[in-house]
Order: sequence, then structure tokens, then C-alpha cells
Amino acid sequence: MQLPQGLAPMTPSTADALAAERAKAAFSVAAMNEFIIDEKTRTQEAKMERIMAAEPETFSVRNKYFMSRHEKMEHALKIGRRLIEMARAGEITSDEITTADVMLDINGPFGLHRAMFIPTLESQATDEQKELFLKPSLQYAILGCYAQTEIGHGSNVQGLETTCTYIPETDEFEVHTPSIRACKWWIGSLGVTSTHAMVMAQLVVGGKNYGPSPVVVPIRSTADHSPLPGVTVGDLGPKFGFNTMDNGFLMLDHVRVPRINLMQRYITVSRDGRVSRPANVDPKVAYGTMVYVRTLIVRSMSMALARATTIAVRYTSVRRQFAGKADRALSAGEESPVLDYGMVQYRLVPLLAQNYAMYATSQAFASHYRECMAELGRGNFAPLKELHATACGLKRWMSDVALQGIDTCRHACGGHGFSQFSGLNEFYANQYPNIIWEGDNYVLSQQTSRFLLTQLRALRTGAHVEDNQTTQYLRRHLTNGRVAGEPRFAGKSVREMAADPQLQLDVLGYRASSMAAKLADKMEGGQSWNRSLVAMQRLSDAHADYIVASYFRRHLAKLPTSSPLLPILNKLAALYFLYVLERHPGDLFRLPAPFTRAQIVEIEELLAQQIADVREQAVPLVDAFGIPDMSLNSSLGRSDGRVYEDYLQRAMEDPLNREDTGPAIRAEWFEKYYKPVLHAADNKKQAKL
Repeated sequence: MQLPQGLAPMTPSTADALAAERAKAAFSVAAMNEFIIDEKTRTQEAKMERIMAAEPETFSVRNKYFMSRHEKMEHALKIGRRLIEMARAGEITSDEITTADVMLDINGPFGLHRAMFIPTLESQATDEQKELFLKPSLQYAILGCYAQTEIGHGSNVQGLETTCTYIPETDEFEVHTPSIRACKWWIGSLGVTSTHAMVMAQLVVGGKNYGPSPVVVPIRSTADHSPLPGVTVGDLGPKFGFNTMDNGFLMLDHVRVPRINLMQRYITVSRDGRVSRPANVDPKVAYGTMVYVRTLIVRSMSMALARATTIAVRYTSVRRQFAGKADRALSAGEESPVLDYGMVQYRLVPLLAQNYAMYATSQAFASHYRECMAELGRGNFAPLKELHATACGLKRWMSDVALQGIDTCRHACGGHGFSQFSGLNEFYANQYPNIIWEGDNYVLSQQTSRFLLTQLRALRTGAHVEDNQTTQYLRRHLTNGRVAGEPRFAGKSVREMAADPQLQLDVLGYRASSMAAKLADKMEGGQSWNRSLVAMQRLSDAHADYIVASYFRRHLAKLPTSSPLLPILNKLAALYFLYVLERHPGDLFRLPAPFTRAQIVEIEELLAQQIADVREQAVPLVDAFGIPDMSLNSSLGRSDGRVYEDYLQRAMEDPLNREDTGPAIRAEWFEKYYKPVLHAADNKKQAKL
């Protein structure tokens, strides 16, 4: 199918409109990219873009919107195999494979082998076990998954029903699924791919339950991939999204494995059935893989939202609707860019501020994670609880903001956002599991709040409290764990607060501290845990709002005061601060030193002003994310602005429209379906003759 000839050119063209937006840049886009995206990520993305562009027959995902689920899975396997071949040849690293998966939005069946199976072995296996399991895993001689969730148990890890019972007579563990409720479920890479599973099961030795522990269980033959005796395993079928991943189920019927298959770095079962742990070890170290994956989610959510905001900001800056409705003066009869409308700005521009804060946070938290892991390696488990609480809070906050943001971007693109060619629909579905897996977000908020309340009780009783970023802000704003005295920002106008980085942190820190103290008072007065759950959601988010703002400001402090990047970055930080306040006026009215009605009005007015200022730099700000077109895979977000040309071309590439396939499909459908409907009367006449 070909375009008609003699079509009039668009005036102004979408390409010219996008170029005009770029010309407004008040900073170097390249310099901003270097600052906001860490060097490792930039280097890996540039390298993988070159490699994948050189092999479009393998790596192109342009046509994935026309593929069935099985075709998508096979395409992902093809990509995964090629990347593994490159890694074996020394051309790329394991991290660069992960970078390619993220860039292509291909969550392939080999991904969980790298993201969960291998990290568990690295962190929880002994040297002997690493030789036995990690070495072949790194060579892809075995393929693993992480089998924790059960069909009847997700967030309640302590309630898992799968058992791992020591059999001293044979020096083996017997791993067993006692009921349907204990069937392993949703396990990525299990449905078709994995040969081995890292099974989280209740460790039972001598009749005593020692809690969930990871054990390696072979599930398929590496010779012919058939399920091993006692193993029932399969794929879960199509899902809302994430359909390139073979999420699966697993049931184990008294499957025996050698004693060495139990991960024994932090718990040891001897030949005679004695159980021991290293001195001062925290049992929660067994959940280290989950903390690691949450760290990855914090990073990936930054990238996910950046993709959505890039598409939506570019498209709304070139899409034109109505004349004379926006504030900007245009030529007579010229329609306004959609991004000039206040409601569109309010929906999209704060996402940019959150997105920049997310990138800064992901870098800072990754560094924090590495420091804590180093301490654990030296036998110091003290930072683990705060790391776990922060990971829970940030995972919840990041995934909530990203998923809501992607959906907002879809809506902002209007009717065309409904098309798969927008690059936002299948992408949204693929990102959706992030608010559920590795801890349901509503449950994770309880973990964060529990930690805050524990620290608060310790401050009130004079018990020992570790020095960390959480206890530092609690101590700054509370006296012996209780609200006392005027807050540090008392008497300041909202404009003064928004202009002063320390005052911004003081407001957010005071808000979270006060909410924690109030909840602690109620629970000490007899309020049940269950009745406190809604307040815990708000407390967890308030805590995360502060942590993200703190990380963002810490990141900006790396720049010299004369940096030309700082003016717009400071506006983004202030916008983030004001947006948090504007969305939670109830919190501000309930503070021990409450905001006034006049201050709430000032927040709204100042936020609107900041949004309008940042709108002028919106396109350069998303350009600084540096996301290539092959990753966006979007007609609406094309870097050259040629939106409608690409949109129409993609429609013509549908098998129904292609010249090599369309006529045959349509002819068959005409004979089978359309002709009997259209010519029903003729058929009756023929039947009478």
C-alpha cells in the first residue's frame, strides 16, 4: 500500500516545531546528560546501541506490536541467545546484556537467571557451592530462576508452605509441595527456560522449622530439557503484559537433593543434622536477593518514566489543537501546541521534576547498597535493617510514581496514546508488575513504617539507635522521639522555603517525623496494627518524599555553584518540593505547626509559576535523557519530530495492509464472512431458483 501522490506539506511541520523547542535550550543538553545519567550507563547504552543497530535482523523491535505472544517469546530468545554468544566471545559483559534488555523493553527468559539466580549464589553460597553452581551458571551451562512466590503466598514470605526437610539417613534434603496453595507461581524464567530453581522453602531439621531458606533444585534435564522425576512444571500463559517472559508454576513431589544444595553461607546444616549460623548474623540476610532486585527496580523505574516523558513531551510540543485558546501569541489562525495548555503542563512538567529526582536517587541508593554489602561482607550486619527499609520505601515510591506517570503520559497523548505505535501501551503493561513483584507496594509500606516506628520507640526509651540517614532526620526534627518546639522553617514564606534547599528538606523531614510521632502516639495508646495501615501508607510515602529530595539535593551539590546546569536543576528541585506539598495539603494542615490557608494558596500559585517556567525547557530536558529512537519504538516520540509520517507508515506495515500478505487475507475473509453478509438477499434468490 502506497501513500497518495501530491499531498500538501504540513505547515508548520512537526519536525520544525520540535526543532524550535530544542532551540530554546538554556543549557547544554550533552552536559546535562553527562550529569544526570551516570557514566557507566551512558557508556553501556552507547555501546549497545551501536551493536544492535549493526544487526537489525536480530535486534529490531519495530514490528513487535504485530507479534503474537509466542512470536514475542521466540524473538526474545533469539535476542537473548545472540547476546550470550557475544558475551562468551568477550564482546560484551553481563551488565551490558541487561542494558540491552532495558533498551529494547525485552524482558527475555534469560533475564531472571542473571538478575536473581546468579546474585543469590554470589551472596549466599559458600566457596564450594560457587564452584558447583555459580561457575556453570556464569557460563550458562545451567539456567536458573528464583522460586519464592506461591499461589497462596506472596508477600508473606514467612508463611511459605514448601518444605525442605533434612533426611539424615541419606544426607539429603527433601523438597516438597504439600498442597496446591504451596505451588510456586509467577516465577520468571521457570515456564519453559530454567533447568534449576533457587527454591525458597521452610528449612526443617530434626522436626524444627528454621524458616525460609534458599535451596537449589534441578527441575529439567540439561540433555533434553525434559522435567525431572517428581517435578511438575509449566508456563502460566498470557498476561496483561511482560509476555516475553515465561512466568511459570512448579510443584515438587518429595524431590531429593544433596545437602550441599542448601545455600549455607549464613546457615549451615552438618552431616549429623546440627544447624548453626555465623555469630551476629541477621536471619534477614536470606532476603538479600530481594533487596538487590529492589535496587535494580529503583534504577529501572527512572529509565521507564524517562521513556514515557520523552514521548509525551515531544509529542505534545508538536501536536497542535485549537487557535487562540492558549496564552502564547501565535500567527492568526495558527493552532497552539498542546503543551502550551495549562492542564497538559500540570500533568507532564512535574513528572520531569520527579524523573530527575529519581535518576539522582537511583545513583545515590545504588552506592548506598554497595557500601552496605561491603559491610555485610566484613560481618557487620548493622546497616541491613535501614537498607531493607529504604529499599522497601523507594521501591514503592519509584514504581508508583513511574506507573502513574506512564499512564499520565498515555492520557496526555490523547487518542493517539491509545495506539500501540505510541510506544506507551505495551510498555505500560510490561512495567506494571513493578508495583507488585518483589513486595506488593502496600505491604512494603508497612516494612518501611515498622522500621521508622521501631527507631522512634528506641529514641523515646533511650535505647541504642544506629546513625543513618533515617535516624538523622528523626533526631533533627524530634526531641527524644517527640515533637517539641517550633520547626526550623517557622515564620518563612513558601517562596523562601522553595528558594532554600535546606528549608525544603526541613519541611519534608518535619512532615515525615511528625507523622511518625503521631502514629506512634496512637499505637502506644492502643490503636491496633490493622487500624494503622492507612496511616502507614502515608508515612512511608512521606519518608520516601524526604529521602528522594535529600538524594536529589546531594546530587546537585556535586556541581560547582557557577554551573550553567544549576538554574534549571534548582527549578526542578523546587518544583518537586512544591508538587509534594500541593498534593498533600491535609498533611500540612495536620502538622503540629500547621501551614496556614494563605500558605496553601501560595503553594498553588508558586507551583503554577514554576511549571510554566520549566515548560520552556521541557524538550531539552527530555532530550538530556538520551533515549534513542530504537528504544522508544514510538511514532509519537520520534527524535526527528516526523510523527505523522511514521505513524501512517507503521499502519501500512500491518499484515492486513502489506502488499505481500494483505490481499490474500482480505480475499479469504471476504469469501468466508463479508460476502455472506453483503449478498444475503442474492443467496436467497439463488436458493429459490
